[in-house]
Amino acid sequence: MPYTQYLFFILYIVWPSLCLADTVWMKNGDIISGSVKVIDNNKMVLETKYAGTLTIKATEVKTFTIDKPAVVKNNLYAQKFFINEIKPSEENGAIIIVDKRGEEQTVSITNNLILYKQTINEFLDKVSFSGNIKGGFFYDKSTKKTEQYSLDTNFIIKYSLWRHNVATNLRRNLKNDSVSTYYYTGLYNLDKFITPEFFWQSSAQYRHDWIEDISSKKSFGTGPGYQLWDNELSSFALSLLLNYQEMHYQDNESSRHPLATIRWDYQRFFNGKSLRLFTNGSIGRSFDDTVSLDLSATIGAAYRVTDWFVISSTFNKDKDRTKEGYSNNINYILGLGVTW
Repeated sequence: MPYTQYLFFILYIVWPSLCLADTVWMKNGDIISGSVKVIDNNKMVLETKYAGTLTIKATEVKTFTIDKPAVVKNNLYAQKFFINEIKPSEENGAIIIVDKRGEEQTVSITNNLILYKQTINEFLDKVSFSGNIKGGFFYDKSTKKTEQYSLDTNFIIKYSLWRHNVATNLRRNLKNDSVSTYYYTGLYNLDKFITPEFFWQSSAQYRHDWIEDISSKKSFGTGPGYQLWDNELSSFALSLLLNYQEMHYQDNESSRHPLATIRWDYQRFFNGKSLRLFTNGSIGRSFDDTVSLDLSATIGAAYRVTDWFVISSTFNKDKDRTKEGYSNNINYILGLGVTW
């Protein structure tokens, strides 16, 4: 065996044990230690302790290692390989994947290679905190003066079997000094995972509106949920809640009723996690005829310019149809924000 191969073998054995992380060997001779999160569209996303999140061209990688379960695909429409680990290959621009039966196979690192780790609900022994804050403003002074303001916050805290989600948003639209939309909402979800996929959700939500027939709405609910999948490339969760809901109207009338709601939360990353498409929301109705439709839905895209700066575009629709009144808010928002 040539001297370089002996050196490569020694690095393979020693380097990961010292760094306790994935190891990436570049074609130019550099060695990077970190955590390989995803490979997509010829981009490898690598988290490091010393340089933050790095995005490098996958085809410039000589080989790399991963010691956790992952999914590997040769291209978007190819068969998935569920693997336990990845070993370095002596072949330039290749890796050795090890499946659950211990069988090995060499895979080339091409610009079509897709890889993401299986991160479904690792029960963390430390707190994981993520979130984003986005704001938007639009001003148009032509034949009619139009102003639009928006502010959205979303925070997620994970620890052990628990997942906390706090979200708020504010919308205010003016046309010729007349306010056409003005409301804010607040939401808190608490998920307790029974298994890595099945969880029980408890939720509290409040909305106040100064314009629509329904001036305020609050609800408290609980019910089962299921995490269909959750990995570095995408996630999808559904839940079914039984709620107690209370509504107040501009004419000082009010109603109280039980409500059944289906919730969804989906996101998908592209282009090395720089582009995120997402949709979330809920749809429900009361068990009596008080509320025939209770809908809140968001569809959007966010582009990550840097590790923390994002440009986002979202469509929001909140619609309530009741015996006592009607509420319908539709907003298209282009905004800037920070994420972590």
